[in-house]
Amino acid sequence: MGCRTPASSGRVTDSEMPTLALVGGTVYPSPEATPIADGVVLISSGRISAVGPRAEVEIPAGATVLDTSGQTLLAGFWNSHVHFTEPWGQGAATLPASELEQHLRDMLLRHGFVHVVDTGSFPEATLALRRRIEAGELMGPSIITAGVPLAPVDGTPRYVPVKLPELRTPEQARAIVKEQLGGGTDAIKLFTGSLTAHPPYPVMPLAIVQAVTEEAHAHGKPVFAHPTNAAGLSAAVEGGVDVVVHTAPMAGPLSDSLHEAMVRRKVALVPTLALFEWELKRANEDPIVLERFTQAGAEQVRNHARLGGRILFGTDVGYMTDDDPRREYVLLRGAGLDPRDILASLTTNPATQFGQEARTGRLAPGLDADVVVIDGDPSRDIEALANVRLVLRQGKIVFRQDTLHR
Repeated sequence: MGCRTPASSGRVTDSEMPTLALVGGTVYPSPEATPIADGVVLISSGRISAVGPRAEVEIPAGATVLDTSGQTLLAGFWNSHVHFTEPWGQGAATLPASELEQHLRDMLLRHGFVHVVDTGSFPEATLALRRRIEAGELMGPSIITAGVPLAPVDGTPRYVPVKLPELRTPEQARAIVKEQLGGGTDAIKLFTGSLTAHPPYPVMPLAIVQAVTEEAHAHGKPVFAHPTNAAGLSAAVEGGVDVVVHTAPMAGPLSDSLHEAMVRRKVALVPTLALFEWELKRANEDPIVLERFTQAGAEQVRNHARLGGRILFGTDVGYMTDDDPRREYVLLRGAGLDPRDILASLTTNPATQFGQEARTGRLAPGLDADVVVIDGDPSRDIEALANVRLVLRQGKIVFRQDTLHR
C-alpha cells in the first residue's frame, strides 16, 4: 500500500535552472549498485540527466560545475517519522517564509532529509506548510502527513498535550477515517497501544483496527501504527496496518510468529532506536533499564531485517528535540544492519513504500535531482551519513556548507 504526495510546482521545479554538474565524488546510484569512483551527476531542469564516470559523461558548455572530489554522492534522504507540532509548525500558515525555512533547514534539510513523513500533527497547519513549500515560497522537504492520530478509548498518551479522537466502534472509525482523508491528509495514524498515565495501557480492539485499514486502503491511503507493547503490535499487524512507526522495546523479545507475521503481511518498520535512549536518559532511568530497552529494540530490528522485512529510517524529530540523526545510524549499525541496508532505509525503501520509486530514491537519469553530498564513506564509517555538505531537492540547492569548490 502506498501513497503519493502532491505534484511539486513553482520554485522547486524551475525549468530555467542552469545545468549543474557534481563532479569527482564517489557516486552511489543506489544501495545495491556498485559505487562509481570519480563520478559525475549531471542535473538539468530539476532532473538527473546523466550519471557515470567522469570519463564517460559529457558536461555541457556553460554548466555550473561543483567539485565533489573526496566526497560521496547519495540519493536524497527520507525521514519516515517526524512531527510538525512545535509552535513554529503550528503557525506555518502565517509565519514569515524565512523563519519557517530556517526551522526546516535546522531540523531536516541540513541532515539530508528532502522527503519526510509526518506521523502526527495539526493538519491545517501542516497542509499549509506543504502548500507554501510546493508553491515555492520557501525551501523545504516534500511532506506526507497523517494528520491527527487516533486513539483507543481513554487512550490519549500521557505525553500528548491534547485529547486525541477516540475510536469506539468500527462504524465510527470508518467515518473518522473518511473525514480525515477528505480533509487532505495522506495517511491515518493509530495508537494501537497507548502509554497512558496509568496502566493497564489501552489496546485498540482488532475489529476497529481492521475497519480503519479497510477504509483507508479503499481510498488508496496507508495506515501507520504506534504499538507501545506486544499487544499493540499484534493488533497493528493482525489489523492490516502498513507501517509500524516504532519498535516496541517495552515488549522485550518478540515471538518468532509475530516477526514472521509482520514480514508476511509486508508491514514496514521504523525503528526509532535513538528515541528510547533519549527518553530514558532524560528521565534519569537506571542504566540497566536503558540497556534492556536498547537490546530489545535492536533485536526486533535485527529479526525484522533477517526475515526480509522492510526498514524505514525515522527519528521522531519534532517530538524528540535532538535533530541529529547520527546516533540512529550508529544504533542501526549496532543492530546488525549493514551500511547498504541503512542507506536503503533512507532512500529506496521509503520511495517504494510511499509510491515514489519512479521519481526518487536513486541517482539515475530521469529521476528528480534529489542528492545528498557527504564527507566520508558510509561503507567504512556509518557516521559519515551525518556529515552532510550539500543537499539538493529537484535540482535546487536547499542546504550547503561552504566546502565545495566551483
